[in-house]
Amino acid sequence: MNKRLFTTFVTHLLRGAFFVALLFVAITMIRLAYAQPPNSKKSQANSEASGNSLHTANGTKTIVRVHDTAERTQVGSAQQTYSVTSTSAPSGVICGVESRAAHGQVAPNTNGGTLNPVAFINPTTVNASGRVAFNSQVDGSDRNQGVFVADSDGTISAIAIGCGGLGGGGDTTSMCGDVSPIGGHFGGFFFGTVFTPDINDAGDVLFFCDVNGGDSRRALFLYQAASGQIVKVAAVGDSSPIGGTFGAVGPGSLNNNGTVVFLASPAGETINSNLFMWDNGVVTKVAALGDPAPGGGTFSGLGTESFGFQDGTSIPIGPVPDINDSDQIAFRAIVSGGITQRGIVVRTGQVDEWYVKVPDPTPIGGTYFDMQAASINNAGQIAFFADYHPTPDTFNSGWFAGAPGNWRKVVVFFDPIDGGQCLGLAFSRNPMQTIDAAGNVVFWANLDSNGTSDRLVLGLTDGTLLIAARRGDPTPIGGTFGTMDAWPAMNGNIGTVNPATPGAQNGALSAHMAFNHCPSGTPTPTPTATPSTTPTPTPTPTATPTPTASVTPSVTPRPTPTPRPIPTPRPRPTPPG
Repeated sequence: MNKRLFTTFVTHLLRGAFFVALLFVAITMIRLAYAQPPNSKKSQANSEASGNSLHTANGTKTIVRVHDTAERTQVGSAQQTYSVTSTSAPSGVICGVESRAAHGQVAPNTNGGTLNPVAFINPTTVNASGRVAFNSQVDGSDRNQGVFVADSDGTISAIAIGCGGLGGGGDTTSMCGDVSPIGGHFGGFFFGTVFTPDINDAGDVLFFCDVNGGDSRRALFLYQAASGQIVKVAAVGDSSPIGGTFGAVGPGSLNNNGTVVFLASPAGETINSNLFMWDNGVVTKVAALGDPAPGGGTFSGLGTESFGFQDGTSIPIGPVPDINDSDQIAFRAIVSGGITQRGIVVRTGQVDEWYVKVPDPTPIGGTYFDMQAASINNAGQIAFFADYHPTPDTFNSGWFAGAPGNWRKVVVFFDPIDGGQCLGLAFSRNPMQTIDAAGNVVFWANLDSNGTSDRLVLGLTDGTLLIAARRGDPTPIGGTFGTMDAWPAMNGNIGTVNPATPGAQNGALSAHMAFNHCPSGTPTPTPTATPSTTPTPTPTPTATPTPTASVTPSVTPRPTPTPRPIPTPRPRPTPPG
């Protein structure tokens, strides 16, 4: 590992609140992965209670990335025989990778601070124009953190700026952040996979942070691009539509109509959460514990993951539901007394339907026994990570996509990919949209069990696998792709890449990037400018993850990215609350 990158990693890891939170996260998520309850008197419905006790003939170790640096090691078995019905779809190539925002670039609205994004453990979301949204810490300014967007022309804009300690650290006095719509000022933001802001095609941005001196300590907010205003979606202490108040509010997903689905739990609950929808200022229930499940029984687990923080609070973090532009809502549910124990529900109008459930057959044989969050596109297709039994006594995992009556495997462990074998994959997590309008699925994979052979892959509906980024290849800003964040997103023909960039121009340690997918028969887009980086004295914070992902056969080579002209980022004033 690059010495500077290592120093940055250690420096960031030692930053008070975030270090404690990250440590708690890693311990909690590893416990969850092995079906061990956290230190709590409350029982936890836990989707990661898997077949790690199952052993196979080949005994090959595979790694599942759960969250940031948390991993689940399993002993998997290769699929022996399977058949997949191929659907007609364009293939194509990856026709370019561009930088959007890099370590050391000027951070607008921060009085001269510079971005410290730690891209390899802080994903981005992307809209149809290629604009990405991301959280970043800021070096060299008291206004030291916030949420930003970066356009394809290299322009970086601030959506909201906070200051003081990181989210959950207990700092309630810092007032140098932007004015909040609930009074007071934005304080600490939260970093890592599960707190990634979401963005829609209109440029609206959904984000989550602490507030100092406001009506509530913490809230989920929506920046509305048409008006330039920030509005509250839900805050801790707000009245809940199912009675009582929200004791904790978590992240959510956003559609192109500006509708939000999100997690929230009642006062006194530290683990389980319910699902809600915000539409034009009105919050309604999507599903709550005890509600009837389709086919009988009741929901006993919806939001089953939560993080605890140094300030004594907890936040529900997953699985986050997703919503498309027809207001179809996809969510993972655990059920008591019904026709299944768990599965993925899609709500259309007011009707809930099991799209896929335990023990349904997979499209490659065997049966499912667990699944994670599902992204849903406007055609009603979903993509999700699942555990399954190839035979009653064997165990494997992978990505699947489609809709009832038309499912396909995207990739599973031990599939060939880029001349190697898939030995690492990551949980599906919203709001990172993994399935595009055509049904193509983006995912991260690793070709070794130690997490040192990252690949970012686009799995097309015809079974083709396109390599969008490969560890060790040159990047658009110089240097090479290092470790990559394991949760890419896709919108139209644009996907996200969030890597460490050892050896990049001006000492940039990481960057948020985007790749272009050019289906067969479409012209190659004109390359857009790649932003330059400005040296920053402060090293990049945060921990380096070791992701894992998977892939499917048939690899199409991609051209080597080349540096592009260098624009200057243009600050844009942050709208007042």
